[in-house]
Amino acid sequence: MFWKKKDPFKLIPVLPTSHRNILMHAIEISNEPVVRMDNEAIIDFSENGRLTRKFIMECHSLEVLDGEVSVVGFHDNPMEMWISENYQEFASYCEKMHWLKIQGPAS
Repeated sequence: MFWKKKDPFKLIPVLPTSHRNILMHAIEISNEPVVRMDNEAIIDFSENGRLTRKFIMECHSLEVLDGEVSVVGFHDNPMEMWISENYQEFASYCEKMHWLKIQGPAS
């Protein structure tokens, strides 16, 4: 029996200029937003919580998911953010708002 290999998960590389705006918009468009920062669930999305520039720039891993599907995130370097290929419209909107610059096609 032969199994078809699942297509790899493709990501759009982006250069963020406004991390908080990108993340807040990702949360806004998600039906079931889940935010993980350094493997901890974040539930306070206010400016008093950890989704501020200071905490974002100091963390090593951040991801916004819609249920179990990744929307946007980064690992190791907050300036090397990615957006899931399924959210191309979201990426284009963020670029139009000058919150990020799309660095290339999904790969």
